[in-house]
Amino acid sequence: MTYDPGAVVLVRFPFTDLSAAKRRPAVILSAPDYTTQYADVVLLALTSQPQTAADALAVRRWKEAGLVKPTWFKRLIATVSASLVDQRLGQLAPDDHAPLRALVRSILAPEFVD
Repeated sequence: MTYDPGAVVLVRFPFTDLSAAKRRPAVILSAPDYTTQYADVVLLALTSQPQTAADALAVRRWKEAGLVKPTWFKRLIATVSASLVDQRLGQLAPDDHAPLRALVRSILAPEFVD
């Protein structure tokens, strides 16, 4: 199964040390062609735990995205097998795309971003 960028999914997201995984919502960053070619998805984790950092970004339209409570973008990007996606919850609203792009740019080194 492929997903469009901005799809909100429930996925078994790996811990950064790969010791385990936690079922959590995430937003798809990769293009459908990437999933077709590699059977993987690139995604950014979401969290319902309030983020207090000055640069923390909330998902403004979390209900429209299929989420059940207020949610924040988590500074965690991963590539996982598409088979780890349990279900599609919804789609990120267009006005949540710009903050997400800004967050991804802030995570990546400037030489790797347009």
